[in-house]
Amino acid sequence: MKTKYLEYIVIYLSVFLVCIFIGAITRFVLLEIGADDYTAGVFFWISTGFGILLFAILSLFLNDLAEKLLNRFLKGKKNELPRSRIPNEEHVKIEEERQDALTKPCLSENKNAVIDIEWIREERQNAAKYQKQARIDLAIRYAQQEFALYASDDDLKQLGKNIIIYAEDINFEKIKPVKVKDLSNLDLYHFGWNIWNCFKVSRQDRAAHFLKLTFAGALKDVEENSIKTHLKDDEQKGLIKIMEDFTDF
Repeated sequence: MKTKYLEYIVIYLSVFLVCIFIGAITRFVLLEIGADDYTAGVFFWISTGFGILLFAILSLFLNDLAEKLLNRFLKGKKNELPRSRIPNEEHVKIEEERQDALTKPCLSENKNAVIDIEWIREERQNAAKYQKQARIDLAIRYAQQEFALYASDDDLKQLGKNIIIYAEDINFEKIKPVKVKDLSNLDLYHFGWNIWNCFKVSRQDRAAHFLKLTFAGALKDVEENSIKTHLKDDEQKGLIKIMEDFTDF
């Protein structure tokens, strides 16, 4: 690169010195024929500038013409050589092998990318299922402990099944009633709010409907809308208290 710049400097410096020389000759001739120093100086710079301008114009057009001729010559040679040295079938085979070599790494990378995305998606789905199942197990264990003294073993098992139906957003037609004793409606309301707060899979209207069906005997005279409005009444009263955070259980 430095050698190329040095060549340009030598060429342009030589042209400049030649133009100065021509301008000096012009000035000398004018002085000889009786012109004053000012006029001779003006023509000196005019001659010098004209020479530089002429060189620039010639250099621009000649370089462009030479480049076009050179490119056409090289293009003709390039088109002739493969045809004369390589048979057509072998040329096609070589080209196909070259394309295969270029595309195979790309296909391999794309395949790996798809596998990675599928693996990530599967891992996230499994993690979500695990978290949901862990929360269902927690809610069932909580319900069994809260109702252990107030319901039979069969009713405790059915209560666990009802919680699964609620958490999985299954049709409530599969819910079966559970019998409890010694618990007030307030206790049942608090339990319903705690289950809703554990999953938060729906509005509290559905939680009220869940309570109405699960404890059908105890809440037979209470409307669902009334259940909904009293879910969190007197939070720390009753046998079953409001739990803001199930992780504390």
